[in-house]
Amino acid sequence: MKTTIDGFEVWRCELPTGRVIGDCSCHYETLDVFTLALKTNQGLVGWGFGEAVSKGVFTKTAPWIMPMPGVDELQEDFMRHSWPLIQQSELSSLWQRRQELFRGFSYQSVAARTALWDLMAKFQEQPLHKLLGSENDRVRAYGSGLDFPLTDAEAAEVFLRFADRGFPAVKVKVGDPRPERDLHRLQLVREVVGENVEIAIDANEAWTCEEAIERITFFTKEGMRLSYVEDALSRDDLDGFARLNASLDIDIVGHDYILDHRELRRFVERGAFSRLRVSADIDHSLACADIAREFGLPLIFGNSLFEFGVHAAVACSSTDRLEFSDLAWNRLPAHPVEFVGGYAVAPSRPGHGLDPSADALQSFSRAHPGLPK
Repeated sequence: MKTTIDGFEVWRCELPTGRVIGDCSCHYETLDVFTLALKTNQGLVGWGFGEAVSKGVFTKTAPWIMPMPGVDELQEDFMRHSWPLIQQSELSSLWQRRQELFRGFSYQSVAARTALWDLMAKFQEQPLHKLLGSENDRVRAYGSGLDFPLTDAEAAEVFLRFADRGFPAVKVKVGDPRPERDLHRLQLVREVVGENVEIAIDANEAWTCEEAIERITFFTKEGMRLSYVEDALSRDDLDGFARLNASLDIDIVGHDYILDHRELRRFVERGAFSRLRVSADIDHSLACADIAREFGLPLIFGNSLFEFGVHAAVACSSTDRLEFSDLAWNRLPAHPVEFVGGYAVAPSRPGHGLDPSADALQSFSRAHPGLPK
């Protein structure tokens, strides 16, 4: 008997982050999560998730900043536009056509592709990272404070937890108009984590090329040892990134806001990046991994809902590290990803292993923005 898709359910969840998080352009405390369950005639359930952020303070655009409607509208939209594409369709065929059927990086498309990956791995009775070709189950992680809106005391507490848990590297948010403010935060973090932990910085597009050179030179002269600089310039400043990477003796990393791997390739071909930053979406990650292998660049996996990116991270031979911010969104999965001695350990259960807890799903579900289910 063929395995076909014969049902679905949709939830709209609002998940707390556990602390105020943000950078020089935004801060917020909750995420909206489109949660999708695809069901087969064989009793398998594939879970997919897509995120959006709508409550907070934002001074620039990003692909994930958008409102999410109520669950009735989400259900109706999926029924009208997506369900006819997959209803009673054979699983392996759908999985092979996932990027054709669900294009782009909307929360609906990401959730649908993720659910199909989960189903295919469950169908083959293996963890998702094994389906992706992994040879081990763990990858080096780094602690990411998302700390720009935090007070010194709050930031110190966050980074101390990372150090106590054995993370070998951390990342600090910078980009304040006052260089002294950024330097103070970096000095604070260095004091907290000690001399043996790497410190990287993320400017979230705050600078021009000239400003980036000036700031990084300033930090260096003040005694800060930095392992790399992430997203220093705007996502469209190809010439600036190429000049920046050629001008400084520090790795330049990008780019969180470039989701088209063809555009990312243009930057790599110009020598704009020393390492590649990739998103949590598996298909985007695999495309970036191909570029990384071709050009001999390390991959840095960014934050992902429920640390889902660990599967692609352990499967890609070019992976350098995986971002971890220790957020409260991990209350939703029944079995969250584990971190041991500064390493992320990929789940060993079939599929992605991040099926939501029934109680947590009920607790975090919202029929409409800001209202209980």
